Amino acid sequence: MKYHFSRKEGWLGNPCGLVYFKGRYHLFFQVNPDLPRYGRIHWGHAVSGDLISWEELPPAISPGEELSCNSGSAFVHDGKIWLFYTSLSYDYREKICIAYSDDGVRFDKTDNGHAEVLPPGDGYKFRDPFVMRFGKSFRMFVGAGQYGIAKVLQYESDDLINWRYMGELLSDGRFGSVIEAPNIIEIDGKWIFIIQSEQHLPVKVLFATGEYDGERFVFDDAAEPFRPVDSGNDFYDPVTCTDEKGRMVLMAWMFSMGMNSSAVSCPREVVISRTGEVCMIPYGQLREKLVRESSFVSYGAGRLRIQFEGRTLFDKAYRECPEIRVLEDVGSVEVFLDGGRETITRFIC
Repeated sequence: MKYHFSRKEGWLGNPCGLVYFKGRYHLFFQVNPDLPRYGRIHWGHAVSGDLISWEELPPAISPGEELSCNSGSAFVHDGKIWLFYTSLSYDYREKICIAYSDDGVRFDKTDNGHAEVLPPGDGYKFRDPFVMRFGKSFRMFVGAGQYGIAKVLQYESDDLINWRYMGELLSDGRFGSVIEAPNIIEIDGKWIFIIQSEQHLPVKVLFATGEYDGERFVFDDAAEPFRPVDSGNDFYDPVTCTDEKGRMVLMAWMFSMGMNSSAVSCPREVVISRTGEVCMIPYGQLREKLVRESSFVSYGAGRLRIQFEGRTLFDKAYRECPEIRVLEDVGSVEVFLDGGRETITRFIC
């Protein structure tokens, strides 16, 4: 693929973290060196100067005594890259563990007994930590579920090592039994809360806007706060970071089980429109690669369709024809409607 990170060989799982560190972007992702599918997960690692051309490095972290090093996030602080990952034990218990690197290449796991984060009680699914700075301290948001109720849990730290449980940031069974891949980001004073829902089909990745004060997230729309990040059904597990100029970048896992295809989406800049809407547009020079007319994307009789060799892969009604821009790559399209107010990600073959 020309504009997307994909592995030349071996299985590519979802992205785990994205940071800008010492002049390069570092992308972390799930890999299984032993089998072409999910299994004993390691964190793959690739670097880039422009978020388009990538060089794959050796895995950043690998399972030790645990069964698997599952998803999490990356964070830069005090001249180090910090990795926060879900450690899955052989009896399938989940906890959050930490690794760090001074040079961005060699990573060491913290071996202190206290350098881990545990669920606050029994019966928890507990995964996908996302770490950010808030004021003079740090916040960790963990995707969770207990007794069939999906949750996001919140922790606080002064040093990225010792974490204090603050309580539930979100608890709602409408999202299934567990929430995954939580992200909370701020752009131009607007807070955006991203989650991956187990329940919503076919679209699982959702976002809401509101106000975050370090303890609570107050939604702009209390009744129906969440709506799709992407309208396609090949878009999962987003990761976010700020670039060297402070712009917010989002990338996600492009995955189609039916087509057995996976890659990482093109980098997207998340912006707030003049009317206060959250929009996503291709990052940097990728905007020059967008086309207005695509043989795979069409609008007619009030419907937008993505088609390939006579098969309809996406079909949705629109009252008026939206402004359509398409990024075409090998076997895939990413569609940006009305300046990025809606996006559609789809493998076509």
